[in-house]
Amino acid sequence: MPEEKTEEQLAREMQQRYKNVFGSAEGRIVLGDILFTLGHFGDTIDPTDPVAMTEMEFAVTIARTAGAFDDLYRKLGLGKE
Repeated sequence: MPEEKTEEQLAREMQQRYKNVFGSAEGRIVLGDILFTLGHFGDTIDPTDPVAMTEMEFAVTIARTAGAFDDLYRKLGLGKE
């Protein structure tokens, strides 16, 4: 009987799936669309607009899970070398 995985192991596996999907050429295009078109990334948005704020936060969460900010985090000393 296989050993049950921890929540951390399951989370890492899911993060790897995001990286696999969004790491391809097509995936990067889709991730860019999610961030910039749907998520207002880089736009000035009204912080009192709950819809726009939620869209941006969700898009950033997807991008972060997909590893889009990994290089930036490493350069800032916030990630694994």
